[in-house]
Amino acid sequence: MTTSVDRLQKPRTFKPWPYLLIAPSLLALVLILGFPVYKLISLSFQRYGLAEIIAGKGVFVGLDNFKETFTDIEFWKILERTLIFTAGMVAVSIIVGAWLAHLMVNMHPLIRKALNGVLILVWAMPQLVSISVWRWLFSFNFSIVTALINSLGFEMDNHNYFVNTFSGFLIIGGCVAWGALPFITISIYAALTQVPKDLIEAAEIDGANPRQVFRNITLPMLLPVYIILISLSTIWDFQIFSHIWIFLDSRPSAEYYTMAIYAFQKSFGLSEYGKGAAISLIMIFSLVGVTGYYLRQMMRMGDE
Repeated sequence: MTTSVDRLQKPRTFKPWPYLLIAPSLLALVLILGFPVYKLISLSFQRYGLAEIIAGKGVFVGLDNFKETFTDIEFWKILERTLIFTAGMVAVSIIVGAWLAHLMVNMHPLIRKALNGVLILVWAMPQLVSISVWRWLFSFNFSIVTALINSLGFEMDNHNYFVNTFSGFLIIGGCVAWGALPFITISIYAALTQVPKDLIEAAEIDGANPRQVFRNITLPMLLPVYIILISLSTIWDFQIFSHIWIFLDSRPSAEYYTMAIYAFQKSFGLSEYGKGAAISLIMIFSLVGVTGYYLRQMMRMGDE
């Protein structure tokens, strides 16, 4: 008869089925992303401009592209701007999404279904359409927002909101957060419905107020969901390109450069494809570092 100690000391047998099940997905990722990533890495170590395109071969320069990028003052300004912009969009979308999700728990079922329908419509709207709607709201000649401000007694005819980068980034960030709200809100609401009600009722019987219930019961159970949403939002918002590009008529000034715009301009605007590839790799490693931290925290909570 085997004891629990014998079972603990028994070596684990290799089970290939989990690896076989994910093998098709891994193979598809390798086939789809393998060559582009390899090409990106190889380009980052080359000087590859118009002359090299005509010659059909780049010039190996080692780490020169990375050295020039890291010694460029403009790069650090753009990186700082991108990090602040990303942090702001992630914070706003998570906070507002969590607020809406908690409201949905206490809503009347009919109102909740109506809000769910609106969120799904927002999520289903193509990105180009949503950006066009926001551009129309803040357009130079036909701005509804400007007309509303004028109706309140303030004269703002033909006001260009994008002359000032602060108001411009607020509008762009609002559009990004608006598009991310449906996914975040529905995800948090789905997680809230899985919180055991008997735990909440027991805490309320013991005299806990709503704030204590949220801090000690609801929040710890929702932390893995929040970490996943923050990680995904960081990945999406850090590489925002189309919103800035379309809002500013494909001609963003240097004050609106983010990392994605900066890499695009280096590659296709100045035909410095090697430097553009180096900047893209820096973006990838930055995202891996940030999201890796959150994923480690989630795995640590799972072990506990």
